[in-house]
Amino acid sequence: MTFGPFNVDYEQRAYNPERMRKERLTRAHAALNKHGLSAVILFDYDNFRYLGFYSRHNYERRRPGRYFLLIKDDGYPYGPVDEQTPTGEEELMPWYKGRLVFKNSKPMTTFRGLNVPYMTDHWDKAAREIKSLLDDHGIGNQPCGVDTCNMFFVEACRKAGIKLVDGNGVMEEARQIKTADEIECLRMAGAITEGAMWEVAHNLRPGITEWEVAGIASKALFQNGAEELEGPSFVICSGERSGHNVPAMPTDRLIRPGDLLIIDINGVSFQGYRTCFYRTFCVGDKPTPFQKEIYHNCYEYMMAMTNAIAPGRNSNEITEIVLNQGEGMWKGQPMWPDWPKPGTYYSPAGHQIGLCSGDPGAPFHNIRARSDPPFTIQKNMCFAIEVGVYTWDGKNWTKDGVKLEHCGVVTDDGFEVFYRFPMKDLIVCGLPGVY
Repeated sequence: MTFGPFNVDYEQRAYNPERMRKERLTRAHAALNKHGLSAVILFDYDNFRYLGFYSRHNYERRRPGRYFLLIKDDGYPYGPVDEQTPTGEEELMPWYKGRLVFKNSKPMTTFRGLNVPYMTDHWDKAAREIKSLLDDHGIGNQPCGVDTCNMFFVEACRKAGIKLVDGNGVMEEARQIKTADEIECLRMAGAITEGAMWEVAHNLRPGITEWEVAGIASKALFQNGAEELEGPSFVICSGERSGHNVPAMPTDRLIRPGDLLIIDINGVSFQGYRTCFYRTFCVGDKPTPFQKEIYHNCYEYMMAMTNAIAPGRNSNEITEIVLNQGEGMWKGQPMWPDWPKPGTYYSPAGHQIGLCSGDPGAPFHNIRARSDPPFTIQKNMCFAIEVGVYTWDGKNWTKDGVKLEHCGVVTDDGFEVFYRFPMKDLIVCGLPGVY
């Protein structure tokens, strides 16, 4: 990574926000055409961000209700008017001038249903204003997609005469292949998080709690330039909690000598683009032979998955390539469908990464991968590659578990990993010496 994160006047930086907005909008219109839809109604907060809109607060990700309408070949979508400061958002985002028109597009309404008569009337009004705009563009009788909604809205659209169909595939199609600017934002999010991971490793010691570890990471991330943390929803599991039931949120558990600590600093945002970043550390004592073994097996499995990725290869081919490796480790060992047979269980997955830590698009090589429809890996798709290793003795999960993860982009030659924080060997924290 040659440059710093933000644009300056004295050199040409790799990330260009105006270009990214325009290229993402072009991809969305191309997806509408490909799926044969005249328009799509969007409730997903990350789809708003993809199309160049930013809310003053991202609580809307968890309290959906505002909607946008993207009309084929008609520029930026139409969105909600801000009743408090009607021109405020247009001043911040001039590309939306004249496009923020919907009066019934409001947060916190999609999944509320306590006052059904009021909500039903609300959705009837919303459907009518959408239908009016579709009619104004001469497409009121053509199929219109929607990404997600509730049944009140579906029924309201039917009454208003909107030919509502599933529109999830439109934005999934647009968002799967990343532009050069999106890829640079994902790289930068990883660089920000590497610094936080170093602070965690530097401060890990017996006697601190999992909560404190989350605080150390959060402080470092904001100091390094993180835009926001998704939650924060860091996975932090130590000691017995590392041996099963990962992922899980941090607790008040005290970290003890010899514990393994699993941490996933996920959802860290740079310009909306997010991380998924598992590491495992040993705290305050020499690692045991068992800890070293399962860590080594986890690393080898993750690298086997990473090295199997290539453009043009489908997800089933990747699964077969990986499962035919790992002699003496995972090859021939029980997978999750063999539960409760005693043994070492591997929990692998490759999932899309982008504006959320699980971007739209199919995963590959998860624990049910060979029963999923295959899909073809394409250049500039971005994935998180993660593997967990846990051991079941027939009655209990053993104390120690390991999980590792990194993210990257599919290139002409394979897979470029974004993260550089070391992981080949199990790192010991909180005790002088090298083991």
